[in-house]
Amino acid sequence: MDWRCRGLACPAAIAADGSSATVDIQGGYSWIWPWTVYVAANTDAPLAGGRFSGSLTAEGVTVPLDVNITPGTPGAFGGVTGTVPGGGGVRVRLIDPASNAAAAGFMVNDIITSVDGQSVTSSGAFNVALANRRAGSTVPVGIRRNGTPMTLQYTIDQ
Repeated sequence: MDWRCRGLACPAAIAADGSSATVDIQGGYSWIWPWTVYVAANTDAPLAGGRFSGSLTAEGVTVPLDVNITPGTPGAFGGVTGTVPGGGGVRVRLIDPASNAAAAGFMVNDIITSVDGQSVTSSGAFNVALANRRAGSTVPVGIRRNGTPMTLQYTIDQ
């Protein structure tokens, strides 16, 4: 048993509202060593990070537990965009071929119209929509390509 749960699965779940967490520990545990919990925030975790304070109970022994969720890296687009006059969306002007934007299928001259169902009418609004999410999270992005609406699943670049 790796008492730090490194390399082994220590199934854990945090309630959606953050009010409680459970960890399934297999085998005996001696409290002579400190308990270390390593948590990787999901890509949809709050960008600002946060703190969870509670307790950990194993084999009838309860100890305090604090978990710090580190701030995320703000998202950005893997290319260059420009605002379409009249609030008609955001035109893709350049795509970095090594970016997630390229992998998602964005092409030069696509018109970006929405991020996660929210309308975007300018490059500034588009940049803010991405910067308010963690890099690495995946969002649906509405585009028009040659007049045809479509949705791309975009894993946000750094």
